[in-house]
Amino acid sequence: MAEKTKMLCPDCGVEMNYHAEKIDYNGSPDEETDGFDADFGGVVEEAHSCSLCGKTLLRKAAQAGV
Repeated sequence: MAEKTKMLCPDCGVEMNYHAEKIDYNGSPDEETDGFDADFGGVVEEAHSCSLCGKTLLRKAAQAGV
């Protein structure tokens, strides 16, 4: 499994907590969107939150084997 890079809060600079992976179903396999997973029918994203200010952010999950 690829090691995930730490995500820092853009407001506080504090390391954000990783919570879960979610599926964004708004993507389309016809688009040039990196990360579209045909098995899930969308783009897999990681959910992170800041323990200091509470800000939440999503980013595309790292693909396995890449």
